[in-house]
Amino acid sequence: MDARLHAKLQELYRVDFLQNVHPPKDERLSSAIEEFIQTRLDISKEELLGLPVVSPPEWDDAQPLTHYFVSSSHNTYLLSRQLIGRASAESYTHALSRGARVVEIDVWPSSSPEGLVVTHGYTLTKGTSFRKVCEAIGAGVDALGPDAWPVMVSLECHVGPEGQVNMVNILKDVWGEKLVVGKLNDSFEENIKVPPKALKGRIVLMVEYYAPSNFAEIETKEAEAETEAVDDSERYEDTQPAESVVEGEDLPEVLVGKVERGKISDELAALGYYARSWKPSKGWLQQELVDPRHILINISESSVTALLPAQLDPLVEHGRRHLRRIFPKGTRIRSSNMDILKFWRNGSHVVSLNWQTFDAPMQINEAMFVGSPGWVLKPQYQRSLNPDMRKVRFRAEVVGISSLPAPKGHENNPFHVYVVAELYHSQQDQTWRSKTVKTADEGDAMWNEEFEWEYENDELAFVRLRIRQNRKLEKDLDLAVFCARVDSLHQGWRLVHMMNMDGKSSGATLLMKFGLH
Repeated sequence: MDARLHAKLQELYRVDFLQNVHPPKDERLSSAIEEFIQTRLDISKEELLGLPVVSPPEWDDAQPLTHYFVSSSHNTYLLSRQLIGRASAESYTHALSRGARVVEIDVWPSSSPEGLVVTHGYTLTKGTSFRKVCEAIGAGVDALGPDAWPVMVSLECHVGPEGQVNMVNILKDVWGEKLVVGKLNDSFEENIKVPPKALKGRIVLMVEYYAPSNFAEIETKEAEAETEAVDDSERYEDTQPAESVVEGEDLPEVLVGKVERGKISDELAALGYYARSWKPSKGWLQQELVDPRHILINISESSVTALLPAQLDPLVEHGRRHLRRIFPKGTRIRSSNMDILKFWRNGSHVVSLNWQTFDAPMQINEAMFVGSPGWVLKPQYQRSLNPDMRKVRFRAEVVGISSLPAPKGHENNPFHVYVVAELYHSQQDQTWRSKTVKTADEGDAMWNEEFEWEYENDELAFVRLRIRQNRKLEKDLDLAVFCARVDSLHQGWRLVHMMNMDGKSSGATLLMKFGLH
């Protein structure tokens, strides 16, 4: 692997959300913040710097796979946008190290010696070796250790029978005992609710399943329509950033005229025993899926959105019995992401995001899985338990920020900033905004304000704090962000470590007090 590519990918995939779980203790605080702590609080600066802001819950690894959400990457091989650029095997290593527990491989026939390429078909994307991708995933799983929770690999197969034989040989050769092949043992065959603890250190392959004639045919028309709807002027713009990222890697291309899509061989299907990936059409929600076992519904965000809100309860109930993966609609060519909370709230387990983009859905994803093994239990009501319906009062004090990096053009000069707090709630989102203040030297600012929200308890409630620059004649600019699941927030005074808009530490800390009543 080219050293420059390795370094760029490390920076691309790195996020610093763990700073609010295991905080650094050497952050600079402004003189105004230090005075506030000394005169108003019953805690020292040193103690406050060491307090975590969020605390992940304890992990229960004995429940059925259908009781969890899984941190999921879409088109993991891509280094940039969906329709341009290049793929890299090392993208998988970094995605796994960052917390992804579902990664995706799109396999096509190739003119390369191995005959297979991982790429985004029918685009200008340049591919990478299928074997190299498998080796990167295997190395990534090994690095996680034998007690790591399972990694699921979504396999999109675009090759025919001969290519599938080669694929199966490579998968078995590279992954060895890590690859789950067929059922684990007879006890799990009788009780199909396999828990993560039975699959630790293993790779679970999602393989396409083509149902017999009494089931609906695979849905393809929607994907074709979405792709055709993309304006040609958007398809190929801005190719230079992607081209400049990848150097020194083999780049096999799709073998034109040899692309096949058809029956999955028995040998390949056997590798997907616990995740038979089925792309259904209309009416799937009402069908009894009892044979074969372990059907995983693989469906687009558009198809599920069309069922909401009328079919919310049936979707949640279906998610208790069968795994469900949501993949982005085809028009997200700039690697934007879907509303992840919408799909978690309807019981979807695997919501595949474009990790190349650190937008609000990715911030929420990081907040959900921070400090976790990449698997998080669903809310009680989605696991057939009684929901907690109590009223909650969330109260916060916003004191001030230290060391906020200056936006471009304001280096060593003051600028105007304000705080936006957002509550993402199943019934009613809420927003609060502070007054605008002028920063002092070194990016320090004081607000001394407070706000309060009252709402019905929601296990999937998230709070997001953004520091924004007030630019008056231009659109205001996000400078730093913090996002957390409300249930994971520590109450009391905390120094919140703010991330920049790429998910890296901004070096800024926001003095806050959180209270839940």
